[in-house]
Amino acid sequence: MTDGPLRPARAGRARIRFFTKATAGSTPVVDVKTQTGSMRVSTPEATAIDLVRYVKGAGHLGNVATVLAGLAEKLDPRKLLAVARRDVEVAHVQRLGHLLGVVGAAKVAEPIASWIAELNPRRVLLRPGSQRPTQEEDSRWRVIVNERVEVDA
Repeated sequence: MTDGPLRPARAGRARIRFFTKATAGSTPVVDVKTQTGSMRVSTPEATAIDLVRYVKGAGHLGNVATVLAGLAEKLDPRKLLAVARRDVEVAHVQRLGHLLGVVGAAKVAEPIASWIAELNPRRVLLRPGSQRPTQEEDSRWRVIVNERVEVDA
């Protein structure tokens, strides 16, 4: 089964939207205790990759980068590599690595940077579908930077 586009689980004007994905069963999760019990949520590492995978659901790259800035301190570099190796598309990992650098968390991305260097994948656009001309490339991640990313404070 492959991931399809994210679909809101419930339509409406609510501020919180829930999404589902076809491969949710294989996503690494942790149990989180809440006031009403506990729930299973994806690990910070899986969440980071999903944010990049489903950038449209997150709004735009600036939103993704803003969330990554807050999430970065919770990312375990070894776990991030393990989740990245299981990811269907290396392009998601390339984009994530670039964005982690943008938010000042390049150190947490070291293991995936080494893995990407070994793979030597094709260059990818930071924002898929946008054909804005650019000369800027993040050679470490082989990402063509075709959109400026602003992180909200």
